[in-house]
Amino acid sequence: MIERIQNRLARALEAQGSGNATRTHSGVAIGSSVGQVRKRNEDCCLVARVSYAHGGHTNFTIAMVCDGLGGMSQGREAAILAASSFTAYLFSTPLIGWKERLSKAIAFANKQIYQRLHGAGGTTLSAVISFNDRAIFCHVGDSRVYGVMPDHVVEQLSRDDTINALLKRQEGQGEAPKDSRLLQFVGMGEEMEVQIAPVPRHCRSVLLTSDGAHDVPHSIFQRVVSAAAGGSDLVRKLLMLSDMTGGRDNASAIFFPIGSGAELYDERGDNELLAILPNDTLSIHITGPDAWERSEHIRNAPPNYQPIKQIEERSASKKIAAPEQATNNEPEIKPSASKAKARTSKTHKIKWRVITRKAEAAAQLQLDGLHNEVDVQFSTPATPPEEDKQ
Repeated sequence: MIERIQNRLARALEAQGSGNATRTHSGVAIGSSVGQVRKRNEDCCLVARVSYAHGGHTNFTIAMVCDGLGGMSQGREAAILAASSFTAYLFSTPLIGWKERLSKAIAFANKQIYQRLHGAGGTTLSAVISFNDRAIFCHVGDSRVYGVMPDHVVEQLSRDDTINALLKRQEGQGEAPKDSRLLQFVGMGEEMEVQIAPVPRHCRSVLLTSDGAHDVPHSIFQRVVSAAAGGSDLVRKLLMLSDMTGGRDNASAIFFPIGSGAELYDERGDNELLAILPNDTLSIHITGPDAWERSEHIRNAPPNYQPIKQIEERSASKKIAAPEQATNNEPEIKPSASKAKARTSKTHKIKWRVITRKAEAAAQLQLDGLHNEVDVQFSTPATPPEEDKQ
């Protein structure tokens, strides 16, 4: 199951190409720019909202930036593989604690890249996971996670895994030789040390950036954050600043509010992963053979599928015939109703319902079930693009 979800996410990320794109969705702003020098964008960024059926597991939202290493021949491939495998692993393992889950997810991504690219590709990975008004971040490399305070002051939460940053830490922030080479990255194989830590509760939002978006003096970076009218304005300004200062590197940024107001999950009984990309939205549903699709028709049903019906009688001694079927030989279902009801007879006052409604089927669904299917839908955002407030 992890591999199938990963493959579909990877295809969507590959389709992003190397153009410039910025968009907003439900309070989140995400954007990426190829810059003025490089021919392809080796950054990869996404926001994914994960909803589990029937409330059995904790829903969460993840924002992530991966910056493929330009000095390697397959940097972009590594970034796509890291983002897709990391997200797919988190989605498919809802039963373990968050620290262990994140550690295993990034180890899984590291192993996938190392085995597939054989040392020819590597990437940074900076991710923030928000759930139940809390947030935790996971980081390797020199992309960054910033906390944004209510007064718009930014605080770098992640550490830079570079030689220069290590020397500065050892010398008490003194001047060190400029050396931006990475000490570690996803795809390096063994001995990768991951930074996993909670986002401080005084941060009401976070900002994730690749080095192309934050490679300016901190005073200038802070000025851009303070002057931004909202999340989407902030992302646009950071990408514009990168281009104005030469655009020597790809630049990506995500503005990500933390809290229940930004955590808009699917409440219709699906196991759903809604991936928000800089220029598209991908909705992945995990459905079992008896699960109803949103379209009100069965998708990926087995050949011998027959909907099961149950009669609820006020008088158990009366035997009643089945109601009329819809013209397409499928039971009529009200899309907005939690229980689907067929037409009833006034004489007998019988209530019909479809037992295999989506919520019930999904509640019994094992994500790694042998017969589960992955349904992919490209769609417009649930809410139109908007100017979001910080």
